[in-house]
Amino acid sequence: MANIGRKILSAFVEVTDEEHSTVIRPKEEKQISTTVNSGHTLQKRQADNPEANEKFRQYFDRLFKEANLPGPDYFEFSKMTEAMQVITDERARYSAAFAGLGVQGLDKNKLLNTAAQYVQILEQDAANYNNTVDAALKEKVQSKQQEIEANAKRIEALSKEIGDMQQKIMQLQQEVKENEEKIEGNSSGYMQGMQWMKSKMLDDIEKIKKYIQ
Repeated sequence: MANIGRKILSAFVEVTDEEHSTVIRPKEEKQISTTVNSGHTLQKRQADNPEANEKFRQYFDRLFKEANLPGPDYFEFSKMTEAMQVITDERARYSAAFAGLGVQGLDKNKLLNTAAQYVQILEQDAANYNNTVDAALKEKVQSKQQEIEANAKRIEALSKEIGDMQQKIMQLQQEVKENEEKIEGNSSGYMQGMQWMKSKMLDDIEKIKKYIQ
């Protein structure tokens, strides 16, 4: 039943390939709580959804059918009590179901023992499911969260770089303006000086022609 948790999880979310999922080892089974802690939020959301409730009910029904022990046991007893819902008195309903299966060889000890075995089956299934949820969370949530954080840091770095570049652009624009003013000022001075010098030289030429024979 190592893949049972994966089967039920895949009915609601996409999970990794089977070769990437972690298998619960027998020695680990006693250390795992019957509550699927990591999947608590997921389970709560699904429990609020009637469609999800029905999928879970069908899943657990199929799980117990596949693990059904030989002969009448707790599984048949449970089904029979469900079928007798018209009997409103719970004690009468349980007694009637037990009496019906008693003729087939079911006694109280076997009923209690097989019920305990189905509880163990459910606990093992919960362990498998919990393990699969952990793997799915790591792949679908934690890795994405890490990617988000990395991108956020990258955005922060780029924002700082953009801010620095904008500051540099403003500095360069100021330098361009100052240099442009200096160049234009020098050009204006040069042209004025050149015109004055040219006028003087032309005047000297005319004087030379007039005064020097």
